Amino acid sequence: MGFFSFRFGEIMLMVEVKNLTKYFGNKKVLNNISFEVYKGEVFAFLGHNGAGKTTTLRILAGIIKDYDGIVNIYGTVGYLPEERGLYKEETVKSILKFFCELAEVSFDEILHWIDRLNLNKYLDYKIKELSKGNQQKVQIIISLIKNPDIVILDEPFSGLDVVNVRVLLDIINELKKDKSIIISSHRLEHVEKVCDRVAILKEGNIVYYGKLKFREKVYIEILDNGKILKKEVNKNEAINILREMPEKVVKYEVKYSLEDIFLELI
Repeated sequence: MGFFSFRFGEIMLMVEVKNLTKYFGNKKVLNNISFEVYKGEVFAFLGHNGAGKTTTLRILAGIIKDYDGIVNIYGTVGYLPEERGLYKEETVKSILKFFCELAEVSFDEILHWIDRLNLNKYLDYKIKELSKGNQQKVQIIISLIKNPDIVILDEPFSGLDVVNVRVLLDIINELKKDKSIIISSHRLEHVEKVCDRVAILKEGNIVYYGKLKFREKVYIEILDNGKILKKEVNKNEAINILREMPEKVVKYEVKYSLEDIFLELI
């Protein structure tokens, strides 16, 4: 793995994966996949259960080291695993202090995250006494302790209520200003709000890779001289129609969502 970012014009490459293949025994779980992640973007890595998402993220995080292909990571990594690995008999404060010591970071440096995620009143609670959502927030802070260049979030919305989902989405949007964010989640309605590009994995193969252009397609029905005209237009055309003749619009809906394209491919 590399540890220096590469610039292409004004674009900074942070993660480079080429022809990545991984076997567990005789089973091939990743089949020659390639993708890149850049600074300043949220990259969604999606797929059905068993598609190879978590395996890929563990390779990027340096947990799995036995694979074929090229993986270059140009910066430090913070990793939020899907599974909760907290010591349940320890308090929130002792857990966070422990990880701060491992990262050689002062506890004071993460107080803003504790406050942002509303964990101040739970610092003296044992992990086992917390709700699933608050346990998840502790793990989110741990993934950010060392102010990493690349943040990998595996099912980050797990256990979070509506309010805390919004807080996390806001945090992700703020972090991406000077970091790379990689998200894997089944909560596609949340992912779609923040991601810039997406790779969809099916049985170890990437079946979609690129920007979310399909989000801009709009289906619209217009009443014209007693007849209904049905159109599929881009977002800007739809906005113009709504501005110029709102009284004639019978139906207006986004034709494709991230969930639609995911189901189409999977």
